[in-house]
Amino acid sequence: MSSRGPLIGAHVDSSGGLHLAYERAAAMGAEAIQVHPTPPGFWGSPKLDETRIATFKEATKKHGGPPFYFHAVYLINLAGDDTTLRQRSESTLTGYLKAADELGIDGVIFHTGSHKGAGFDVRLPTITEHIKHVLERADPKRAKLLIENNAGLGGCVGARFEEIATMLSALNDKRVAVCFDTCHAFASGYDERTADTVSATIDELDRVVGLSRVEVVHCNDSVTGLGSNRDRHANIGAGQIGEDGFRALLHEPRLDRFPFILEVPGAGDGPDAEQVATLRRLAG
Repeated sequence: MSSRGPLIGAHVDSSGGLHLAYERAAAMGAEAIQVHPTPPGFWGSPKLDETRIATFKEATKKHGGPPFYFHAVYLINLAGDDTTLRQRSESTLTGYLKAADELGIDGVIFHTGSHKGAGFDVRLPTITEHIKHVLERADPKRAKLLIENNAGLGGCVGARFEEIATMLSALNDKRVAVCFDTCHAFASGYDERTADTVSATIDELDRVVGLSRVEVVHCNDSVTGLGSNRDRHANIGAGQIGEDGFRALLHEPRLDRFPFILEVPGAGDGPDAEQVATLRRLAG
């Protein structure tokens, strides 16, 4: 990556066809893309056929192949005690990873779920077993599975960097990497409000998880305070992290090679040109 700083991207609407996300991203000035290929609150994996794959690949070529990610459905829970729910989560995630690989995109970002009070150590073997099955079943050649750090409410797995590192170590598979969410980290007690605290948080991320395992940054301000364990995204500068924090994150040289993807409310319908411009200004 040149000294121009990280790529600025956004979560984009993909209704009507995944290929349409490229035009929508370009219209708001986004250089990296994330989509929900299926409705995030319902079970289901992307349904592809030869025509859809060809149409998408044509659009990818036309737009120069920017970083492109799927975000899996929010219902996935590989950590609970409900066997049926875990199997359904595994199958859904498998479908997602398979589709991502068939389309030639970078990966699938997902939440591992909640242990519902059973404890991380108790649920770790179950979580890793399901992820191994997903990788076996989907057998991706390019697309990666990206574990996202969590805000930490209700026994959610992966709020602490140590839990993510433990999962990566247990899996020992290069096809699994990490999505670092700024809002979730802040809600979990990792401060990002100043250049000094950003540096300390990235030190910690590098020491515990390893920046070589990080692939992408979810760039979101936080409605609630440090250590609140609440997952509530705010527009950049309008939350508790604030503009100084994001300026520091965007100028942190160790984060330079990662796409920064906005998942903010915007004016109400999600990320927009104004929020992309705000990040670009802070990166300038």
